Amino acid sequence: MTMANPTYPMTRQCPMSPPAQYADLRAHGPARVDLPDGGWAWLLTGYDDVRQAMNDPRFSSDDTKMGRARTELPPNENLNSFWRMDEPEHGRQRHMMMSEFTAKRIKEWRPRIQKLVDELLDRLQSLPRPLDLYAEFALALPTQVIAQLLGVPQQDYRTFAEQSRTILSLDKPEESWAAYYKMNDYLNRLIDEREREPQDDLISRLITERVLTGELPREDLLPMVRFILVSGYETTTSQIALSALTLMTNPDVRDRLIEDPDRVTAFVEESLRFWSVSQDNVLRVVDQDMTFSGAAMTTGDLVILAVPGANHDASAFPDPERFDLERGENRHVAFGFGTHLCAGASLARREVEIAVTSLLARLPGIRLACDIEDLTFRHKSLVYGLERLPVTW
Repeated sequence: MTMANPTYPMTRQCPMSPPAQYADLRAHGPARVDLPDGGWAWLLTGYDDVRQAMNDPRFSSDDTKMGRARTELPPNENLNSFWRMDEPEHGRQRHMMMSEFTAKRIKEWRPRIQKLVDELLDRLQSLPRPLDLYAEFALALPTQVIAQLLGVPQQDYRTFAEQSRTILSLDKPEESWAAYYKMNDYLNRLIDEREREPQDDLISRLITERVLTGELPREDLLPMVRFILVSGYETTTSQIALSALTLMTNPDVRDRLIEDPDRVTAFVEESLRFWSVSQDNVLRVVDQDMTFSGAAMTTGDLVILAVPGANHDASAFPDPERFDLERGENRHVAFGFGTHLCAGASLARREVEIAVTSLLARLPGIRLACDIEDLTFRHKSLVYGLERLPVTW
């Protein structure tokens, strides 16, 4: 009798932990899982497997190499951002934007981020309570940071944030693609404006330094900007909200941070590992027939790298379901690994650090304004997170 493949994606039974099936699957190496579109994929849930696959050239990031069509994509749609490219083109395009994310640039951004945080907390303290910390703080900060970086006008912040969330949803594909096309139309208009009148922002610099010099084709600029915009705020938003939830549900951790604010770096790294918000969006395609971790893989096979599974692998992180501020070296893969390591990782870390430190300094008594069982988590999304976070103090 042949056992049926598990169905993917899998839902977190406990909102604080990855799907329970990951632990069972991890013991047997790569597993075949059935997908909603009728196809199947390999699922990697072990830390060593995921980390190796992230940096193994035999696994391609180009999903057009799949041995079957991606039925959830519109016909002839090319999602050719550098995130979905292999070397050397991936590295060439990634290099074009890395000047915005160097240690020097992040240091320059720190006062601007702190100013935004202070302004948001000033407003927060003037609002009636309880209030939604997700909307008023966790969403507002990364939205403004990435919008200012790219040069998105302030009046458009809310629009692009709503479209980005819809794009990342797995619940209603038709709505996701409608938002995707609206985002493309908006960004094309913005790029046209920056071509006519360059400003001090990333889009303008990419146009003047890369497109006009012939280094970057004009048609590749849109997917690059779209990827930075969508990915640059959504994951950080979720991470800030979930980090705040951690403080409110772990008083010992909160008290330790109040006593020793220098522990905030360790807190952020553990929060990145613990929550692993990039839950369903790291895909690879087998680029050559091979045996990987005992599994016979064929060219064109789709492979899903389960970041939450890897970051909760007890062989790499003892007692992984415990939030441990003293974990020490925390080699999580929340930002990926190797050549595809998230370009904006340093910026995201600084945003979360500043948000957490300032929140505790200004509102040390902040607490949930509802039972934790009443919180709604976003399971059907490429990025895990909360819908709302009611708080008071």
